[in-house]
Amino acid sequence: MKTHELRNLQALRQLREQRAATQLLVEQRQCQERERELALAKQRLHRHREQLAREAQQAYAALADGLSVTQWHAAQSQLQGLSDEQSQLQTAADAMTRQHDQQLQRRDDCRVQHLARQRQCDAWDSVVEHRQRGELRAAEHREDADEGVQTPSAAGAN
Repeated sequence: MKTHELRNLQALRQLREQRAATQLLVEQRQCQERERELALAKQRLHRHREQLAREAQQAYAALADGLSVTQWHAAQSQLQGLSDEQSQLQTAADAMTRQHDQQLQRRDDCRVQHLARQRQCDAWDSVVEHRQRGELRAAEHREDADEGVQTPSAAGAN
C-alpha cells in the first residue's frame, strides 16, 4: 500500500472519529435533556401525590364532622379522579424512565464507538508515521548511494 493511500485511509478514519465524537456529544446532550424531563415528571408526580394526600385528609376530616351522602360521593369521585391522574402520571414517569435508560444506552454505545474510532486513528497514525520514516530513510540511503557513486567518478575525471 502506497503512502498516499495510507494517508487517504488515515483521513477517512479521522473523519469517522470526528463523526463518532459529534454523535457522542449529541447523545450526551439528549441524555441531559431526558434527565431534565425525567426530573420534571418525577416532580409532577410527587406534587400530585401530595395533593392527593391533602385531598384525602380533607375528605376524611369532613367525614368525621359528618357528611351527607351526596358530599361523600362527591369526595369519593374527586379522590378517584386524583387517583386516576396519579396513575397516568406514574405511567408517564415510567415511560420517561425507560426513554432515559434507552438514551443512556445509546450514549454508552456512542462512547464505545468513539473510543474504538480513536484507537483506530491512533493506530493508523502510527502506521503512516512508520511508513513515512521508512520512506525518508530509503530516500536518504538513495541520496547517500548516489553521492557515493558520483564522488568516485568525479575523482576519476580529475
